[in-house]
Amino acid sequence: MSYRSVNNQKINIQASTWKTKMSGVGGPQFYGPPFAASCPGSSFVLFMSLVDSIFRNMPDVDDSYHRVKPKTRPDEIYDYIVVGGGAGGSTVAGRLAESEKYKILVIEAGTDEPTVMQVPALNLAFGNSNETSWGYKLDPEPVACRGSPQNRCAWSRAKMLGGCSSHHGLGYVRGVPRNYDDWEAAGNKGWSYKDVLPYFKKSEGNSEVGRLFSSRYHGTRGPMTIESYNYRPEILPDFFEAAKRAGFPISPDTNGEQFIGFSQIQGNMRKGVRVSCAKAFLRPHRNNPYLHVMLNSTATKIIINKDKVAVGVEFVYKKQYFTVMARKEVILAGGIVNTPQLLLLSGVGPKEDLDRVGIKQVHELPGVGKNLTDHVSVGVTLALKKLKNYNDLTWNAVQQYQKNRGGPLSAPGLTQLFGRFNSKYADKKGDNPDMLFMSYGFQAKCSRTGQEHELEDPEHPDAPKTIRISPTLLHPKSRGYISLRSKDPLEAPIIVANYLTESEDQERLLEAVRTLLRIFETTTLLKDKYGLELNKTTYGDCSTKHKFNSDGYWKCAMLYQTLPGEHQSSSCRMGPPSDRFAVVDNELRVYGIKNLRIADASVIPFPISGNTLATVVMVAEKAADFIKQK
Repeated sequence: MSYRSVNNQKINIQASTWKTKMSGVGGPQFYGPPFAASCPGSSFVLFMSLVDSIFRNMPDVDDSYHRVKPKTRPDEIYDYIVVGGGAGGSTVAGRLAESEKYKILVIEAGTDEPTVMQVPALNLAFGNSNETSWGYKLDPEPVACRGSPQNRCAWSRAKMLGGCSSHHGLGYVRGVPRNYDDWEAAGNKGWSYKDVLPYFKKSEGNSEVGRLFSSRYHGTRGPMTIESYNYRPEILPDFFEAAKRAGFPISPDTNGEQFIGFSQIQGNMRKGVRVSCAKAFLRPHRNNPYLHVMLNSTATKIIINKDKVAVGVEFVYKKQYFTVMARKEVILAGGIVNTPQLLLLSGVGPKEDLDRVGIKQVHELPGVGKNLTDHVSVGVTLALKKLKNYNDLTWNAVQQYQKNRGGPLSAPGLTQLFGRFNSKYADKKGDNPDMLFMSYGFQAKCSRTGQEHELEDPEHPDAPKTIRISPTLLHPKSRGYISLRSKDPLEAPIIVANYLTESEDQERLLEAVRTLLRIFETTTLLKDKYGLELNKTTYGDCSTKHKFNSDGYWKCAMLYQTLPGEHQSSSCRMGPPSDRFAVVDNELRVYGIKNLRIADASVIPFPISGNTLATVVMVAEKAADFIKQK
């Protein structure tokens, strides 16, 4: 144990290593790699290690004693095997565990969620770490991602318990009613908005119902606590005022009656600490002897017998292969990449895809891995000329969070700013918005000293603070696919998003850019107070080929700096038997294979008008009910 001085205060520094903190069975553990490992150099180690130690010693943040203790060896047979411990897997397993008559195994490829990511402002700390993310690189894109090496955009899909609910920006945003009504109209009976709303409410424990939000749209007793952030950057209310002056509506509740407009969204958190699906649904059953969790375990095959019944799962843990059997069902919740990948590895999918890698087909299912979709964005960077680019991770901010879980670290910066609108291309009814604005800025990053005026980039002392608002296309026409690269289950699959391959998508995204810029062109409020200016980003050679801020400039920019929305879906879509590319029916059962079900974002039939987390939880809630009613 050593002592160092930070801002003239003597601080006890404990080692921050990814090892057991106390010996003895059931002692608390360190979860995740050292915080300093997320920083680019040794100059960050001292302060970041101090911050790491403080967070790891906050019981409600680290939550060591309440976490599920993983197994190191599975039993031979279970009632239900859930493949994937992410948002969908944690939810469905937790709901099944409410009945202690079921014996359940959760197989998760990653580790438990890192302590530091429970702090809202630090949600990006390990978003690209090999230990907590799959780190997928798309195969070369036909027209987009030109600013990435080999035209390969990256996807930061979580590889940890809780999945993306453990490392996303904490925004709790559902789709809009029309999305789900369209699902039912496409032949998915029981998935209209009136059918799914009770499931949204079932999972939600909203602490502000009756005060700021209506019980018509929100639940209060669910395990996933939803709250408003108790801190917001100073620019946020000024942005709302500027938007109002430009004629944009402001919504008090984007999940309620008025789902179009700018809004300060709520997050899945409890008193300033993240509430992931693992924390909400699995940890309450940590003492259930019939709920087993295997971490760092990668599923390699679904065991399907000659009668086309799913009877078990093969997986690898510490280089050893295990086969576990299921009495009742296997439930796939690996997400939009891993679920179709595992089906294909198991011989379920298009014959031509399986023949190409030498896997014997078990069942023809043309839609496996097809219809892949994602929201797509372009980043619009805005410079705040009157604010210097000071680091937001300060010692004072750490102390505020340590004292009452408040201050800048209790919110994910400007991510809480959300906007959803209709473009001129949207459905004339106006109930299916096709534009989204996602925001980034004022987020805590690696700090060297924690001093109040520490520059983020000392080599550029006069650089202003910047923010990024990303106009996003909600209903792209372009569709991609996922397929196997080889029969090796540990090799990353082929992923082609086909971003912006449909010319109409480019026109729609351009419209979203122009809609955003209208705010700053209509009023000088933000320019006068913050010195806000549109950054003259080069976007490769776009600024030399095209006049700045011209339509050609922005079309070039979206193909150069293509930003995945990280709201991927539909790679194993739900649909009626008449839909040739449907993979599951309206009870999420895989067509042609008995006792096999899917409960993740891959079943979403069409992209929704919002983030996917809340919808995935709803899907998993319905899956659990289908299973219990069987």
